[in-house]
Amino acid sequence: MPTDTVPIHCAPPPWTLHGRGLVALYRQPATWGALMLLRYTDSPVGPYDELLWATAPHSSPAGPRPQVRQIVVSSEASVRWGRRNWGIPKGLARFEWQEEGQTTQVRISAPDGQLLAHLAYQTRGSSLPVSTTPVPAQFRTLAQPALDGETGWLLTPVSAVGKVQPARLTVLDAAGFHAPLTQLRPRLTLAVPQLRLTFPVPDKVGDVALE
Repeated sequence: MPTDTVPIHCAPPPWTLHGRGLVALYRQPATWGALMLLRYTDSPVGPYDELLWATAPHSSPAGPRPQVRQIVVSSEASVRWGRRNWGIPKGLARFEWQEEGQTTQVRISAPDGQLLAHLAYQTRGSSLPVSTTPVPAQFRTLAQPALDGETGWLLTPVSAVGKVQPARLTVLDAAGFHAPLTQLRPRLTLAVPQLRLTFPVPDKVGDVALE
């Protein structure tokens, strides 16, 4: 998708996004990690692509919560409003996709052309419906420090519904995004052929001392 599909305009929360992609879960010492590769076909700022790395738990004013650590998107509008609305530290990147049958490859590059990541995945098997409704709120509430001169924290209980199917992920290169991914093996990898994701108005919490 182009790096900026719509003009940068006012796009406050809540957001509902529709799309598809891939989720891979990793187990590391004392933490869990999630790699998400998504193609949004519809959002308040138009279609865009996204690659993110989130880990949990992290200390926050609400207690241990997941947090987005690295993220790039293909839309300047998504960068601006993701940072402003929820404290998500988005940067801009270009996504180049190749799809053939059940195999998908994507190369993600910075605006200066530096390769950030090169991923490939294959889908297999049937899809099943899935929802985050049974998941306790603390496990799906992002806790992000405010960005760009703002203070405090933004707590966002994200919800999702869609379909998933088994997939196999190969991380060909991730040196410019999160280098350890080339050495890690996911505990679970799922393709997401159908997704509806909701980002509500976050709870804003002032600065507090964290343990």
